Amino acid sequence: MILISGSSIGWIIGSRYLNRVEELRRLQTAISMVDTEISYGQTMLAKALQNAAAPLDQSLATLFVKAAQALEESCGATFAEMWEKELSDYQHNLFLIKEDILVLKEWGSQLGNSSLINQNKINLLTIKRLEQLEINARKIAESRVRLVRYAGVLISLMLIILFY
Repeated sequence: MILISGSSIGWIIGSRYLNRVEELRRLQTAISMVDTEISYGQTMLAKALQNAAAPLDQSLATLFVKAAQALEESCGATFAEMWEKELSDYQHNLFLIKEDILVLKEWGSQLGNSSLINQNKINLLTIKRLEQLEINARKIAESRVRLVRYAGVLISLMLIILFY
């Protein structure tokens, strides 16, 4: 039981690194979809956020859908305020770190505050920043996932030896 528990804990912690890489990739796709909807489809921001949520996993989709709903029901608040609130509410459901959240907050604070051309540039810049974070997250995952998984097994083996 100890060996299975320790191994499972190592695998769970290791998977968090891999899940962060996947979420960053999905965020790039979602922001690209929002950009396409706004730029070429002339879609309103709330509808673009809902459309971008369709291919996402549950936690990211919920973030985009709730932001869209808050935007539709807004009572004088800016999109930046609503996005930051939704981001802070759903941050604990995501595998992202503070640096990733900061990039998303900056994206939300700039979206809707400029011309269509500038919004396109903001979206592209955000996607590039997320790509760089994904590359860094992949390097971290490659170096730590195996280590954490082996550590879970080895620590559980050490506990078994100590108990006997």
